[in-house]
Amino acid sequence: MDRHPPPYRGLLTGREPLGSKAKRHAMQCEDRISNLPGNLIGRILSFLPTEMAVATSVLSTRWKQFWTLVTSVDFDDKLILQRQKSNRAALQMIFASFVDRVLERVSCLDKFRLKCCQSYDVSHVNAWVAAPLKYPIEELDLSIPVNNSTNHVAPLDLSSCRTLVVLKLGTKFMLNVPASVCLSSLKILHLDSVKFSDDDSIKRLLLGCPVLDELSMNGCVGKDVHVINISAPVLTKLRYCNKRKKSFYSEAEYKVVIDTPALLYLELIDYEAEVYLVKNLSHIVKADICIAEQYDETDYKGMTDLLMGISEVQSLHLYNSCREVVHKIYSELPIFHNLSSLVLGAGYVRWVWLSQLLAKSPCLERLVFKEGYHIEYDEDACDDEDDKSSVWHDWHPPRIVPSCLLSNLKVIRFLKFQGGDGDLRLAKYFLKNTEVLEKLIIHYKLFQKNFDLAEDQLRVATQLLMLPRGSRACRIKFVTLRDDESD
Repeated sequence: MDRHPPPYRGLLTGREPLGSKAKRHAMQCEDRISNLPGNLIGRILSFLPTEMAVATSVLSTRWKQFWTLVTSVDFDDKLILQRQKSNRAALQMIFASFVDRVLERVSCLDKFRLKCCQSYDVSHVNAWVAAPLKYPIEELDLSIPVNNSTNHVAPLDLSSCRTLVVLKLGTKFMLNVPASVCLSSLKILHLDSVKFSDDDSIKRLLLGCPVLDELSMNGCVGKDVHVINISAPVLTKLRYCNKRKKSFYSEAEYKVVIDTPALLYLELIDYEAEVYLVKNLSHIVKADICIAEQYDETDYKGMTDLLMGISEVQSLHLYNSCREVVHKIYSELPIFHNLSSLVLGAGYVRWVWLSQLLAKSPCLERLVFKEGYHIEYDEDACDDEDDKSSVWHDWHPPRIVPSCLLSNLKVIRFLKFQGGDGDLRLAKYFLKNTEVLEKLIIHYKLFQKNFDLAEDQLRVATQLLMLPRGSRACRIKFVTLRDDESD
């Protein structure tokens, strides 16, 4: 008589009960996803590229309609155009038809992204822009060139987009800003090459965004726009870029106004403005500034006002284009009471304003030279053409060492260090006069493949190691960078 009933026999003998292997295989092959609720399947498909989500309609009869339940769509014509270089017109028609078909059949959207590298007819563009606004959309990302229309007005109803949290426009549309804008939930706004009709358009737009936290504007200066007025009460991040250079014949004054009391980060790249009115930036933490020299500017008061407005900053990066502007106003630099990190993008730094900048930064702890340090020749100080190389421009270290070198400066970094006279002179100065320096980091930049790095490093290291140091804790570190490596 069998003492063990069949259900337990396999457990004791090590053999599986009859039929259990087949049951386990059936469970592994079971289509559990298809048994999920339709709305949940739609949410899962929303994480796929829209083209792949639509392709699931061929899996089975039941899956034929699931893709219409997606809540997020993402269109990019590169996915189609890159498949075949020829017959682009036909591929564009296929892409346009695909977008039209999807927008006709989806039932609800909270995220819509459309990125096109080719131009499309205005009729298509208008329909694509208007379609997602029928739903409680939260994120809208549009970048669509338009055929035969450089001043096409986007049919974007800014008076009723109350659910929008993220808005990104990368088009060449003329954005129609109504008298009343209601973007009450908008926190992130990115505008790339969007044109405004007049000076008040930008102001009206931002007034309708009471909770805006992040603003990015790139190339948004229209023909009739001369004042960029950025006023936002809770804005914490601002990126403004205008690389259009002012015409030599232009008489119009271009002005940038920034009134953002909660701002923490500012990136300002501007080659055109003459006037900067900066207000209420007492909480700013980091600023990246790139201001170009103007044709007809003599006192550079705009740059003075700008630096005065961000004088509470903790981390400051001055790009290479700022070097001539800063040189014009170095005697009027404000005191940067909170500045702990300074990055200089200029390779040809003039000591006369560098020493002034250090003197106005008493709490500086970190100093970075992104382009090394190349002393300029003072050609006006020498009459002998053959002897100009022996006359260095304004290399006159101050009699009083800046206070930050005596009490706070701990890290100095040279990027693209070439071991020239300028690099070595400055490195020697800092080694001698910084009393709490911990690290002097030298990034060698190799411009020639056959360059004897070890020999040159030895030459420079020998000179630096032989010098007296103001800080016993200072260590010199060499890092090698090649042309194809980022800094």
